[in-house]
Amino acid sequence: MNYIHYLFAGFIAGILPTVAMSIFEYPFYKKWGIKGVYELHESEMMFCKLTNREFQNKISSFGLLTHMINGSLLSIPFVFYINLSNTPPTILLGIIYAIVVWIATLLPVHKLITGESLSKNPFGYKPALVSAFGHVIYGFILAQSYVPVVDFYTVLTLYSGV
Repeated sequence: MNYIHYLFAGFIAGILPTVAMSIFEYPFYKKWGIKGVYELHESEMMFCKLTNREFQNKISSFGLLTHMINGSLLSIPFVFYINLSNTPPTILLGIIYAIVVWIATLLPVHKLITGESLSKNPFGYKPALVSAFGHVIYGFILAQSYVPVVDFYTVLTLYSGV
């Protein structure tokens, strides 16, 4: 595979982990609302800011789509790393990657995107735990689904002539 294939395979590889993470977070969204699930809150706010739409304090289908795109995009560096370093995609590596993504992308930008401090969340530390565990699920599924996704992508590109 070449670099352009890493991009596409990485994007595809991020779909299942993002869906799994979202399924895990859904009960917390139902219980606490959008401000109780950092990823959904940020995704909805990003969509609202991009489209100049008023924030409705709930997740829209476009906010959910934004979340899916973000999750898929964030799997691309994992795929590049695995391929360029010739490292096997272990569960531990997937989880470490997901926690690094959580620390590097979600924590520093939450207030910038939402206008609300993580430390002043009405649900205290609980949304941070949900978010961290959601990322562990994301990393676990990413590491486990990486090989089948790349195999599928390789077969697809071979038969399509790409």
